[in-house]
Amino acid sequence: MSDSDASPLMRQYLEIKRGYPEAILFFRVGDFYEMFFEDAQEASRLLSIALTSRDKNSPVPVPLCGVPYHAATGYIAKLLKAGRTVALCEQVEDPKLAKGLVRREVVRLYTPGTLVDTEFLSPVESNYLVALACRSASTQGLSIGLAALDVSTGEFWITEFAGPRALSQASDELTRLEPREVLFPSGADRRLMEWLGQMKAARLCERPVASFDHHQAVRMLLRQFRLQTPDALGCQGLSVALGAAGAVLHYFRDTQPTAPLDHIRRLAVRWDNETMHLDSVTIRNLELLKPLAAPDTGQDPRPATLLSVVDRTVTAMGGRLLRQWLVRPLIQSPLIAARLDAVGELKERMQERVALRTALRGVQDIARLGSRLVLGLAGPRELLALKQSLAAMPEILAQLTALRSPLIVETRQSWDDGRDMYDLIEQAIQPEAPLSARDGNVIRDGYDPRVDEWRKASKDGKGWIAGLEHQERARTGIESLKVRYNQVFGYYIEITKANLSRVPLDYIRKQTLVNAERFMTPELKELEERVTGADAKLLALEQELFAAVRERLARESHRLEAMARTLSLIDVLSGLAEVAALHRYTKPAVDESGVIAIRNGRHPVVERLVPDLAFVPNDTELNLGDHRLLILTGPNMAGKSTYLRQVALIVLLAQMGSFVPADEARIGLVDRIFTRVGASDNLAGGHSTFMVEMVETAGILSNATARSLILLDEIGRGTSTYDGLSIAWAVAEHIHDRTQLGARTLFATHYHEMTQLEQQREGIKNYRVAVQERDGDVVFLRKIVPGGADRSYGIHVAQLAGLPPSVISRAQEVLRQLEQSDAAPAGLFPQQATRTTEPLPQPHPIVEEMKQIDLFSMTPLDALNRLAELQRRILPDTRTSTDK
Repeated sequence: MSDSDASPLMRQYLEIKRGYPEAILFFRVGDFYEMFFEDAQEASRLLSIALTSRDKNSPVPVPLCGVPYHAATGYIAKLLKAGRTVALCEQVEDPKLAKGLVRREVVRLYTPGTLVDTEFLSPVESNYLVALACRSASTQGLSIGLAALDVSTGEFWITEFAGPRALSQASDELTRLEPREVLFPSGADRRLMEWLGQMKAARLCERPVASFDHHQAVRMLLRQFRLQTPDALGCQGLSVALGAAGAVLHYFRDTQPTAPLDHIRRLAVRWDNETMHLDSVTIRNLELLKPLAAPDTGQDPRPATLLSVVDRTVTAMGGRLLRQWLVRPLIQSPLIAARLDAVGELKERMQERVALRTALRGVQDIARLGSRLVLGLAGPRELLALKQSLAAMPEILAQLTALRSPLIVETRQSWDDGRDMYDLIEQAIQPEAPLSARDGNVIRDGYDPRVDEWRKASKDGKGWIAGLEHQERARTGIESLKVRYNQVFGYYIEITKANLSRVPLDYIRKQTLVNAERFMTPELKELEERVTGADAKLLALEQELFAAVRERLARESHRLEAMARTLSLIDVLSGLAEVAALHRYTKPAVDESGVIAIRNGRHPVVERLVPDLAFVPNDTELNLGDHRLLILTGPNMAGKSTYLRQVALIVLLAQMGSFVPADEARIGLVDRIFTRVGASDNLAGGHSTFMVEMVETAGILSNATARSLILLDEIGRGTSTYDGLSIAWAVAEHIHDRTQLGARTLFATHYHEMTQLEQQREGIKNYRVAVQERDGDVVFLRKIVPGGADRSYGIHVAQLAGLPPSVISRAQEVLRQLEQSDAAPAGLFPQQATRTTEPLPQPHPIVEEMKQIDLFSMTPLDALNRLAELQRRILPDTRTSTDK
């Protein structure tokens, strides 16, 4: 629709929409936010609301949908979750006072990565806005700079990756961050663009290359942090990452031009070697944050992730910190020991732990509260929430005073109870204050004499009005006389038609109705001016005083930030102590050795999922010498995969500073955990199950070090038996033999032939899952014992799964024949009385090889050449035309 064909309202809409082409425009019309054209079509689909049209009689009706203004928050949240942005366009003048069309302006642009509104944020998840900058150099390869900002807390940091692993490292970092919005430069490196194209969860936002400029970024950062020289930033050698940091600030100022950035006070640097590296595959396979398969609605709500088992935090800040600890375990034993000592002391000191957790329950999210104070968004109730949080500080300190572990002592030494902030809120804000300062009755009596004066005038004035009504009834003798009020006429005296003859001469007629008339008197006019003037002046004064109190508190937001860090640390430590006490966890010994020795270890999640069953604990012995690689065999469903994950989770818990589910554990520091435990097709990426398996295995072999822990489950099962066994065998040898690897490895396999490796390589040991046979039935004991399994019991598992008895019987018959001969000829099985047994099919190596050929990825010439090669192998005398 052209502007010339549009109505005045539509012309106004189109003009505003041009300024926000990518956002869905919520256009305020009366009591609704309306959306038009493509916005209406998309919003109706995403929000599941009716799509109608405006100007239905027009030759080209305008698509329209709308939501009530008072319910807009929920709809905006849905659009943000879907990765869209929303521009909120309000009526910025009173329609009653407007001359012509009401003036409208966009007052807020909502984007997923710049949210500070409590109603849009998950309490226990950070809300990151991330920027990725890249630089390609022929001598150094690809460099990727990453900057992450959580606007809701002011957390701001950068990191940089370089070399052949840069893309995978950046991908792993994004998995840990789970950002809501990712910025990238126009015309970015092709490899970065291909990788970004596979991202689903975050909103991708292309930005001009200029906003990633390093020099411009440094100038912006120096202004932001009030520094004089680039060296003061402490980011030497991170030019690409600094460019990403500049892009983050640039985007925030573009989308939130009126919002201050004073709560962003420092730029931290995270180095890749500071914490254990967990890649995206490992985070997924170990189910740290999310289950591999989301449970169906209405199913058992018991925990299915490590986070759900160990999260006993009672504050939002603690919940966010615990998530960070889970995906970033430590690799420095002194720091780990400090956490473990604190958790151990809190576990033993139950009285202090219970009192601490009780006091912490009264603490609100002061990290985000501090940011909202600086941004000028905090309302009266949020100030009261801050007062409630500060009220808990003395009790928390009293309980900490009795504790002696170094980490808690260090925390106590920098304690700030915020008493001055508490007193300010206590003196200034009404205990029952409303949500918004616009509603009035915010400032407490006695805080400012002007408020007391106007409040008395307002209150007494209403009494004066009531008194005047009583006085006029007595004077006129009209018992039905009423003093009323409306927004058009203000206060007036209403008299019914039957009593008009008794109206005094000093009454001034204001309005005539069907059954009554309305009058004004000089005395009522004077009272009205005093009463309505008092209300308006009281409201304006309260808003002014509230803004001043909020501003004073905002100047202390750096203290609130420090308090938030302290309280979240105490919350996580006491929560881990609670988990240890409830679930019988023990304190691990974490050292620099290469030993992983676990006695009676348990899977922390599985044991909680089956509380009515006795979880079978198992020992583990791994080291860099004679137990470097353990070959684990045994039937499916016997517990091999659970055991592998269990070892990894115990190591991870120990290095994040938690007690572990075991009777005893000694953990030699692990720098990375790699997992290849299960695979699924990546059809969108054009990868089969086997391809995914091989890609992940290749990543492990390329990146593991002697300090890594590797978990391999059923390598090679996605291809033919001989190919799979060959690959599994070669992978095991590679890990064992390469000096740069030699990593501690658990290798579960159904290839029993691999148990021969124990005789060929020092450092490889065989273990199996114990099985007991009773009267033809098989019992899985779920106990890991030395030695190799000689059977896989696959038919028994098939029987448990419910395969028909005829299929089970035939499978047992085929198995007996195979066990008697490695190459059973066709027609081996004898005739039976009731049926003829089908001969056992024999695979031909050429047929097996043909099955593995991916014709759709070959050119016609390659396919012909491969066919000629196979033909030569079948008929050695055959010659192609090129050979003759």
